[in-house]
Amino acid sequence: MKIFNTIPSMILIALLSAGSALAQRNTSFTENAALRYWSAFSEVQDSGITDQQAKELNAIVDGTAPYDDSKYKDLLEKNTLALEIMARATSLPNCDWGLDYGLGHDIPVDYAKKALVLGRLNVLYAFHLLKTGNKDGAVRALAAGLRFSHDVGNGGSLFATLIAKDLLTGHLRAVAGALRLEQLSAGQRSQLQTAVARVGEGLDWPMAAKRDLEALRGDYAGNSQTSAALTRIISSYVAALNDESKLPALDQAVQGAPQELANVIPNAKRVLEQKQDLNNTLLQTRALLQ
Repeated sequence: MKIFNTIPSMILIALLSAGSALAQRNTSFTENAALRYWSAFSEVQDSGITDQQAKELNAIVDGTAPYDDSKYKDLLEKNTLALEIMARATSLPNCDWGLDYGLGHDIPVDYAKKALVLGRLNVLYAFHLLKTGNKDGAVRALAAGLRFSHDVGNGGSLFATLIAKDLLTGHLRAVAGALRLEQLSAGQRSQLQTAVARVGEGLDWPMAAKRDLEALRGDYAGNSQTSAALTRIISSYVAALNDESKLPALDQAVQGAPQELANVIPNAKRVLEQKQDLNNTLLQTRALLQ
């Protein structure tokens, strides 16, 4: 009879264990910033920024053109909810876009395109808040934008990493502009300093490149020569992005590969230029914050 008495207890323990696992899984879901970012994307309205507007935005961020609040005020008011959802999401510890690398070339990048729109709106929003005298709000927007921009490149392809880089440099330059043009308090400067410090060394360019190049494997699975060439290129590419002096070895690996493969290898020199631009902007902004 004792054995029958233990069965309910065993079931109870199993149920409790399952419930605990489910709770942990639900916690991980609720702590995933990417899910909240998708909610923010869904709230974006009238988001079509033309190429000319993008140029104007870049000029504003670079400090070569003044911010005209009358041009962007209505757009920003329509998107305040989206920007607030994004800002709140940046307080979460993790960001997992749920990318399926098994899809190879077909891995979705739509999230990165949507992030570019929202991130650019956030830069404008920070300038809008500064223009209206809300320095605390502007600093919060910039700090959130830096975290969001970094999250955009988390675990993604070179495409997503380049968009993350664009957003990071935009926010960093906006931080620099705020420091030069506004009298920020010690607390506000400290908040920005912490946000910039959290960017760390920037983005993981080698891993992003490796993901893109590994996605080519399926195209050459039946060709041992091309597959071997791809393996050499991946190794050389990652090494070059970690150490620019390794570029000649990469060039040699690409030149020695079959032409069909060589034609689809991203230009590592240009990737390194983007990486260096972000590093320089980080150093300049950190110097201003000291």
